[in-house]
Amino acid sequence: MQVSNDFELKQILWYKIGGKAKYLLECSSKDDILEAIAFIKEHKIQRVFVCGQGSNLIFTDDYFDGVVIHITKPEHRSFQIESDQITSFAGEVLGDLVAYSLDNNLIGLEWAGGLPGTVGAGVRGNVGAYGGEIKDSLQSAEVLDYSGDEPVLRVLTNEELQFVYRGSVIKTHKKMIVISATFTVTKSDDDHVAEARAIYEKNIASRQHNHPLEYPNCGSVFKNLRKPEQIAKVLEVYPDLREQVEKKWYGKVAVASLIERLGLKGHRVGDAQVSEKHALFIINLGHATAKDVLQVISDIQHTFQDTFGFHLELEVEIVTAE
Repeated sequence: MQVSNDFELKQILWYKIGGKAKYLLECSSKDDILEAIAFIKEHKIQRVFVCGQGSNLIFTDDYFDGVVIHITKPEHRSFQIESDQITSFAGEVLGDLVAYSLDNNLIGLEWAGGLPGTVGAGVRGNVGAYGGEIKDSLQSAEVLDYSGDEPVLRVLTNEELQFVYRGSVIKTHKKMIVISATFTVTKSDDDHVAEARAIYEKNIASRQHNHPLEYPNCGSVFKNLRKPEQIAKVLEVYPDLREQVEKKWYGKVAVASLIERLGLKGHRVGDAQVSEKHALFIINLGHATAKDVLQVISDIQHTFQDTFGFHLELEVEIVTAE
């Protein structure tokens, strides 16, 4: 474990935004994570946040008076294959896990092609894309529960992880860290692996073409609309969207489309801007602060409230100093 004091979080976070943390603990192994918890107990630290690459986080500009545990790639590759299962340390990059699976003729994770972030963060947030989610293939996860006097290692099944849309018990529990995750995969012949790899590469290409990856970003800022009462209110204002809701969006409403219709594509505060490429992203043009980004979010939310009568729900997680 490596300890840094008064660390500038923008140096490690995907968004290149964030204030200083009193302590940053770099952990690239299970032993490192156990050592980090011992450090926290020894120094009686109350404020703790665990992150990987921070690809769906906004840290505020304030001083974080506590510990940020940064779980990173291990020195040596951690993937372990056993029959129809593959296990990965939490700090491995999700894309590396998918590529390794395909290289070993294992399919089932290809939907995650191009998703940023680590395996542990993916489990915590039940990440998803192109019709797949972590919960669809996760068998179990080893977690460290440090809510009591002594930390306890546990293995939680898929059901015990209580997955919801972009969340899990890890995210709600607060004092639980993913150590490793085991996924169910399928051993396949070369033809089926080639088909899976094509899906994987297509998803990567789609992200590169449609998402503003040329700028630091925090991924999708808002959740798409799923609640029938919200969809009904949108259709009252824009009745012409009914066919898209039913046929293109599979019963949901794409919030990016609404942001664009409301004239907010390109909306900018400081160096934070609603992407011209994909309106669900707020990009950092170079020197954006969290304050800039939060103002853009507030502007969008107020416009939705005024137009449709409801508040947009965030998909990005905001981490404050309080």
